[in-house]
Amino acid sequence: MLLRLLLALVLAITVPASAATRVNVAIGADVNVVEVHKTVLAPGFAQGARDVEFNVVGTGTGEPASRAIYTKLKAQADTGRKPWDIDVALVSMAVASQMVKEGLLHRYVPQMKNAALVKGAEVKEAFGVTVDGYVVPMFQNQIAIAYNPAKVAAPPKSFDELVAWSKANPGKFGYNGIKGGVSGVGFTMGWVYWKTGLYKELTQGPFDKSREGAIREAITALRDFNKGALITNGNAGTLDALNRGEISMGVVWIDQLVAWKNEGRMDASITPSLPAPGLPIYPLYFVVPKEAANRDLAARYIDYVATPEVQAKAIVEKFGWYPGVDADKVLPLISAKSKELLFKGVSAADLAKYSRQMPIKEYHDLIALAYEEIVR
Repeated sequence: MLLRLLLALVLAITVPASAATRVNVAIGADVNVVEVHKTVLAPGFAQGARDVEFNVVGTGTGEPASRAIYTKLKAQADTGRKPWDIDVALVSMAVASQMVKEGLLHRYVPQMKNAALVKGAEVKEAFGVTVDGYVVPMFQNQIAIAYNPAKVAAPPKSFDELVAWSKANPGKFGYNGIKGGVSGVGFTMGWVYWKTGLYKELTQGPFDKSREGAIREAITALRDFNKGALITNGNAGTLDALNRGEISMGVVWIDQLVAWKNEGRMDASITPSLPAPGLPIYPLYFVVPKEAANRDLAARYIDYVATPEVQAKAIVEKFGWYPGVDADKVLPLISAKSKELLFKGVSAADLAKYSRQMPIKEYHDLIALAYEEIVR
């Protein structure tokens, strides 16, 4: 699969040159993210830079899509090729942090006009690596617990309250486990953070294998919790179960919940919430390769996407994502309807307080292994 992604990427970006400057953009995300660059963001930027044309390439979905971009850049670095043939890349937190650590990225954020809007803990450190100045989130993708207010009068405000509610309402809470999608993975990580009290250690490192005991104890408690929960069939399966009334509360991606509401596929009353001490957020990062042929243009393009007006219209209103930059500057620019859809139940203040990172790879692997062995 990775080989096919790399081949597609090579074929897509080695096209004949034209009179205009060609900016190669590699997107490690779903087709809808690729399309917003092709149809909205790149054309919008090109209106003010008519001598620039964009070649936008999608490399697939999930972590393998970001890994394909990393593998291509690493190969060019190892062979001493210059310049590299990707100017802008959109990759996962894990891959971005690895590329920073290995010296593959250009530190471009300080030259942006909108640099002051790039805020939050996730743009300072990611997976134990200092990424400050190297990354800008295109958008934020938050995992939350959605509930049906007709069946849940007072949604749990903490994991403690969630456990108590689930015990009193067996089978009415659902999530997709650790194999059914990242929302289930995120819930598992949030559970471990809560049970162990080791959030900072697990997300920033350094790795200490002696913490495995605390992790396995937390997963054992999750196994017991799962006995009263419904394990759904994927992210969409959780939303379907909520919509049918099979469950009253479940773990979801907020952007997917909003998208289904916009498409008329979801009960409009279903509301997300973020219980203390929080659940993971998983942004996709814009990065500029260290030896990109068009580093200045790449930074200008990312700067354009980070503009509050562009974030409001293209990121929030058109696609239902949370803004990637300072929400306080974006929120006044979106419609009341979009604000209601996106921030109903989870405010900007909630995001700032309860958004959590994923653990570093070594702890992520320990948690996943413990789940496989203990929960099954």
